Amino acid sequence: MKKVVWKCREINIKDVNKLMSSSGVPRAIAQVLTARGITEENYHAFTSPQLSGLSDPFQLPGIHDASKRIWSAIAKKEKILIFGDYDTDGVTSTAILMKTLSENGAVVDSFLPHRFEDGYGFSVESLEKVIPEVNPSLIITVDCGINGVDTVEAANKKNIDIIITDHHEPAEVVPAALAVINPKLHNNINGLNILAGVGISFKLCHGFIKYGRMNNLGGNRTDLKKILDLVALGTVADIVPLLGENRILVNAGLKVLATQVRPGIRALCEATNINNEITPTHIAFNLAPRLNAAGRFGSPNEALNLLKTENIIDAYKIADELNSYNILRKETENEIYHVAAEQITANKIDGELKGAALVAGKDWHQGVIGIVASRLSRDYFRPSIVLSIEGDTASGSGRSIGNISLIDLLNETSDYLLQYGGHPLAAGLSLATARIPDFFKAFNKVLEKYSTPATFIPAIDFEGEIELKKVDADFFKHLHALEPFGCGNREPIFRINGLTPQHIAPAAEKHTRGTLLDRDHLAIKFIAFNQEISTMPTSEYWDVLATPQINVYRGVKSHQLQIIDFKNSEY
Repeated sequence: MKKVVWKCREINIKDVNKLMSSSGVPRAIAQVLTARGITEENYHAFTSPQLSGLSDPFQLPGIHDASKRIWSAIAKKEKILIFGDYDTDGVTSTAILMKTLSENGAVVDSFLPHRFEDGYGFSVESLEKVIPEVNPSLIITVDCGINGVDTVEAANKKNIDIIITDHHEPAEVVPAALAVINPKLHNNINGLNILAGVGISFKLCHGFIKYGRMNNLGGNRTDLKKILDLVALGTVADIVPLLGENRILVNAGLKVLATQVRPGIRALCEATNINNEITPTHIAFNLAPRLNAAGRFGSPNEALNLLKTENIIDAYKIADELNSYNILRKETENEIYHVAAEQITANKIDGELKGAALVAGKDWHQGVIGIVASRLSRDYFRPSIVLSIEGDTASGSGRSIGNISLIDLLNETSDYLLQYGGHPLAAGLSLATARIPDFFKAFNKVLEKYSTPATFIPAIDFEGEIELKKVDADFFKHLHALEPFGCGNREPIFRINGLTPQHIAPAAEKHTRGTLLDRDHLAIKFIAFNQEISTMPTSEYWDVLATPQINVYRGVKSHQLQIIDFKNSEY
């Protein structure tokens, strides 16, 4: 079995008891809430998120000026261009802004860069490409543009106004745009810095409608609740914390998603066998990958058209196409992953990987190497870099773990690189093919400075111990109030000790299911994903880390444990 450290999160017992007394929640749920900083003061705001809890959009600098300029463009029939990005966050950001502006009289078009033809972001090359096609006098970026200093300068010379909406980290120099809307530029804005690109886009929509109503310009017929399905979709897909305003937006948006009134959503749900109970898990593993696949193997405009269309027949056709792209994406990803894993195995010393997971291959598909890097980091619990070699140049993606900053590592090996950039946990890079061996060697040497052997032992945090008899109907009633689960608000993990396995059987290719009994002979079903029977403990009693869930199979609901990890019992 892989070595994993189990860590119980620190919990203040006094706070747990206060929360139990004031709210009536079971101890196990109070432990979860307390571990996440939820007290009796903010309990109701967390468990009952309301749209009324959203902040005034004008608190975000730039939205007032942007709203004023957009209404002016509408009055003068100016052409407005929405410049987006090719992932789900960028596509949904584009869709909601186009919808909101167009139904209020705007002449609006969009441009989503092609991953391979145009590259990433608000670039000068993309600007030069789109101007002859659209001839806009106002460009609004969504989910990009915060570092497009040169592009904004080029637009200004052509008398094109730029409004930037973005949520990525800004550089030292901010583009000289008419308005720059990015909460990461303002340290005094509480809680908004976790918004996804689509959350920023929604804030602009909100401010635009509010400005129009305040100044009798319009917006009275617009119901922003109708676009919350796309806000939820983009927010979950971009893996931002489901806390604060994100939690409010996603909670409300999931309810709109469940109605599936948008033809594209209905077609995509039918293609993935999702009913009307849509969860963040469905978004992350079913809907978003198919929307992203358009930008990886086709055109991101196909994903945008799916979300915009009002024709169900067209929606079915596009959804089928995205499904085909996603199948191709998985096949390509798996092919590269297996070759990458073989390279890593060949580089092990005495059966153990030393340093990072560093791989390179000829003409690996650029649309999936970031996903492969993520899988390598997860499976080997190491920083990873995956390079695609195309002639004399190699380019690729990196991912990291824990507190190891990929940017710090790349900063110290930048002499080997042509370009690089990104975040502590994810980055892109390019270098001369001939320099790959020396770069890999230098990267591992720098990694030694930032790590110890313990760095590469994964840890699982759990929220306390629980007895099986406490996993009852009352527990699940209160657990439901903690939803939606996702980044920053994961499903709770508990330690349950002294369980005896019963009826263990394989499930699908690499999973295991069965039944567990506690010492009082209380039984509960379990599922262990990506765990084969051969990896199970050998003793009579197990201690497990697990997430209690309600499983629905053919309409029948039952309690089950999703096993996260297990070991021979210590009790």
